[in-house]
Amino acid sequence: MIQKTLKAEPRIIFFDVVETVFSLAPLEDKLTELNLPAGTARLFFAQLLRDAFALSASGVFHPFPDIAKGTLTVLLHSLGREADETALKDILGVFSQLPAHKDVKPALERAKNSECQAVLLTNGSRANTEKLVRDNGIEHLVDDIVSVEDFSIWKPQTELYRLAALKHSCAPANALLVAAHAWDVHGAIQAGFHGIWIQRQESFYHPLMGNPDGQVTSLVDAVDLGVQRLR
Repeated sequence: MIQKTLKAEPRIIFFDVVETVFSLAPLEDKLTELNLPAGTARLFFAQLLRDAFALSASGVFHPFPDIAKGTLTVLLHSLGREADETALKDILGVFSQLPAHKDVKPALERAKNSECQAVLLTNGSRANTEKLVRDNGIEHLVDDIVSVEDFSIWKPQTELYRLAALKHSCAPANALLVAAHAWDVHGAIQAGFHGIWIQRQESFYHPLMGNPDGQVTSLVDAVDLGVQRLR
């Protein structure tokens, strides 16, 4: 009698990309170099997300680079600055040069040694994320990259998380998202994922968002807790 070996259902730790894995510090440096007001980088990224969410909520999809360009054009005009193609290209080019946070490599190594896959789930483009992964020398630690471009749906719409899990034949209950944004963790939880919030820029988790499985200050701690939750 032939006995079939049942393959264990995949367990995946999804990682948000911008701010969670890669730092936006170079964007702050670039805008400071251009003598823009302090805090412009945070304002720009917040407005970029606002515009993306508004478009997505109304059923319209545009990729990250296009929305970033539009939002930056509006912001520069609001600040009384020239928004020509040279200036836009100079600033937006920073998104392809982001460094990984110091705790990223050891965290991904920890995930590699577990039974969980490590997948990056980004609102950015696949091509740019692949470049960041290569440039930071972590490509051997990342099992896959899922971009919103793959499905034309932005996070935190719940369908995006479900489709990302489905791509890997992973049940939502066997998936976990690690993110520095409460809205991202909330979207994942609403989709049936586990969620862990890592404190990066913000120091307090939004009280109206879905409760995460844990709140940590280190990506290594996030992976350790994630592996425990997915056992």
